[in-house]
Amino acid sequence: MLGYVIALVLVAHGIGHSIGIMQSLRIATINPEWNGDSWLITGFAGPSVTHAAGVVVWTGALVGFVLAAAVVLGWLPETWWAPLAVGSSLLSLAGLLLFPAAFPMTSTLGAVVVDMVVLGAVLWANWAPSDLPA
Repeated sequence: MLGYVIALVLVAHGIGHSIGIMQSLRIATINPEWNGDSWLITGFAGPSVTHAAGVVVWTGALVGFVLAAAVVLGWLPETWWAPLAVGSSLLSLAGLLLFPAAFPMTSTLGAVVVDMVVLGAVLWANWAPSDLPA
């Protein structure tokens, strides 16, 4: 049962990154204060490159967390767990650093918490899906 809860949190967190994709592509405006620009890269790379980078970062995090959830459920090999979990969390944190206004503040804080919990579970506690009770 716990595996399903963990997988659900990972999928929900992954899908949450679609907000950044939608705003970068101008499909929807979730946070009217954000126009898709990055405080760090828009100045020298321009808005087109910045928006493309945003789509890549948010899509990578979304796909990575959904695949990590599939590992937790046993649908993908467990050897994929650490690279997917760590890589997705780092991409998510990089996106939040580059695009801090992409999400409402409560969503940003929630995303940071999930990312940090995942990183702590994998890198500090060496947690793997096989540690779940059968």
